[in-house]
Amino acid sequence: MSGTPPTPPPAAPPPPPFRTAVRLLTRTTPFLFFNLAIYGGFFLGIVLWLAVFGGLAALFAPRVEFLALIFMMIAVFGPGGILMFARRYLLYLVKGAHIAVITKLLVDDELPPGTNQIQYGRQIVQRYFKEVSVLFVLDRMVDRIVKRFTSRFVRIVDWLPLGSGATKAARWAATVVNRSLSYVDQAIISYAIARGEMNIWRSARHGVILYAQAYPPILTTAVKVWLLGRAFFLLCLLVFGIPAVLLLLMFNAIWFQVLMIVGVLVFSSLLVRAVFEPFATAYVVLTFHHATAGLEVDPAWDQRLQSVSGEFKKLVGRAREFQQKPDPADGGFGGQPGQAPGSAPAGG
Repeated sequence: MSGTPPTPPPAAPPPPPFRTAVRLLTRTTPFLFFNLAIYGGFFLGIVLWLAVFGGLAALFAPRVEFLALIFMMIAVFGPGGILMFARRYLLYLVKGAHIAVITKLLVDDELPPGTNQIQYGRQIVQRYFKEVSVLFVLDRMVDRIVKRFTSRFVRIVDWLPLGSGATKAARWAATVVNRSLSYVDQAIISYAIARGEMNIWRSARHGVILYAQAYPPILTTAVKVWLLGRAFFLLCLLVFGIPAVLLLLMFNAIWFQVLMIVGVLVFSSLLVRAVFEPFATAYVVLTFHHATAGLEVDPAWDQRLQSVSGEFKKLVGRAREFQQKPDPADGGFGGQPGQAPGSAPAGG
């Protein structure tokens, strides 16, 4: 017999990212139901809002047309303002908590025994961000940095299969890319949480640098899920729009028609936010962690980003000003503070 040891069988290929993202989502179903409850409450509130102000518009239409127009504008445009206000506080807390739980499952493949997912996610957010306003500020800051990096260093014409003369197509593609970047900042927030250190500003700084070093697969996934989200929205419009059209044919009142159209648009949009966006977040977060695993933070990219982005300079300043406190709890993610799973520690 030969003394040569047998060749070990090849390692099983990792599961497809899409399937893994779906698995992560199914493992966090409490957040899906929580999202549905929150957005369902928003929808009922918006329906009540539309009914009240739409009814006032209908009441004053035969008498004072100008006042009826004002009530109609309040009915149509008011829900957007309410949703934006709520998104800054309640929804940021829910989304941040969901990202924290997804990150924990991605890093350790399990939560602490007997854990309530929503409560655990909220505790992680409060631990690292103290207040939801800090999460909001950091998310907006990272979003602006990522957009600045993309506009400065990513040539859409070269990145996408477009001819040199396809200027309009390149502009449209740039718009799509820019809108899809909202998922990237959420992935960087996940990376910052996964590092397990209290200086969340420095963690986000490193996450931005790693994104700059390994952006192609991350950006590709972000664009893919953004386009899937628009397709899902159109599907919702089709599913709920058909019965709405039948109702429109039964009632000739213009105020009812306007409110029905707005209602279908709002309901479809809320359904996308409640059901599809959690999947999109999980997909991009997963891609980010896989794309940056094992990478070390490159100081050259740190300097490049500081030279082109004032927001990144602010992020660096906040990271340096932060006075880290001792944290024996280690953030609950394992590993050492300041070191992300699969990444080498970096200074600064």
